[in-house]
Amino acid sequence: MITLDRSKTKRLLLSSIVAGVAALTMSAPPALAALPVTSSPELKLARTIRTSPFAGSSVSMKDAEGSAYVPRDNSLWLADDNGRAVYEVNPTTGALKRKIDRTAFEAATKLGGGSQAGANRSADIEAMAYDEATDTLYVFSGPCCQSSVLPTAFRLTRTGGAFKVDSYQPLAGGSDYTAAGWNHADGKIYVGVAGQIRSYNYATNTASSTFHVTGLTGILGMSFSSNGADLFVVTNAEKLYRVDWAHKTLVAGWTFDLTGFKVKDSRAVELINDQFYVLDGYDGRSSGDPLRHAVFVFDVLP
Repeated sequence: MITLDRSKTKRLLLSSIVAGVAALTMSAPPALAALPVTSSPELKLARTIRTSPFAGSSVSMKDAEGSAYVPRDNSLWLADDNGRAVYEVNPTTGALKRKIDRTAFEAATKLGGGSQAGANRSADIEAMAYDEATDTLYVFSGPCCQSSVLPTAFRLTRTGGAFKVDSYQPLAGGSDYTAAGWNHADGKIYVGVAGQIRSYNYATNTASSTFHVTGLTGILGMSFSSNGADLFVVTNAEKLYRVDWAHKTLVAGWTFDLTGFKVKDSRAVELINDQFYVLDGYDGRSSGDPLRHAVFVFDVLP
C-alpha cells in the first residue's frame, strides 16, 4: 500500500498549474489596446516609413496613391500610379518584401475568359482593398489622364503562398474610384470618390447606388476597423475622419488636420495595431527628401 504525502501532492499540483499558466502566457499573442474612448483624441506622429527608396532597397515609389493591409502576412500594400506597380512592405521595419509590376496587370485576362488587360488598364492605379474572408486583394485603376486609359478592377489571389494577379473586370466608363476598403461586418468591398461611396461586387462587376456621409467630401483613401463599426477616411483637404458606419455620420471630435505633421497629400489610410498609417502622395518634394511619398504612422492619444 502506497501512502501519499498530501502536502507534497498540493505543492506538485500548484507547481503544475503555475507552469501551465506561464506556458499559456508565453504562447498567447500580446493583447492589443483599443482606440481610446474619448471625444477629444489627439494624434502623435510616431514615425515615418520611407518609400523613396524603401529601406534597404534601391526601389522607389514614383506616385503614391492607395494602400491595403493584410494581417495574415503583416504586410502593408502600397499602390504606385506612375510606377504602374504595387508594393508589399513590412509595416514595422519599412522593408520592401515584394513588387508586382505592370507586366502582371497587363497580362491578366478578363474574369471568365477574354482578352488581356493591356497597357491602357494599368496606367492609373489608384486604390487597393483586402478581403480578409476570402484572402483576396483588389486593385482599382482609373481613367486618368487620356481617353484611351480604361478604368479597371484587378483581382489578386494567393498562389503558392504569394499574391498574383489572376483576372480583371472592366469598370464602367468614367469610373474613378480613388478609395477602397473591405468591411468585415457585411463582407462587402466599398469604393469612394469625391463625396460618393458605394459597394462593388467583383464577381458580377456591379456597383450599388451611391450614398453620402454629411460633411465628407474629397475622398482619397479609406479603410474599415477590424469589426466594421468604423470607416476611416482621408481627403484632399489633408483631413482624417472617423465615420460611425451604422449611422453614416462623422464621429464627434475624431476629425484630424494632418497638415501640421507635414502631410501634403493624404492618399490612403490603414489602422494597424491601433495606429493610423497615412500615405502621402505629394509629388513636389525633392528626390532626396525622406518624406517623399512617405507613410506617416500616428499614435492616438486620449
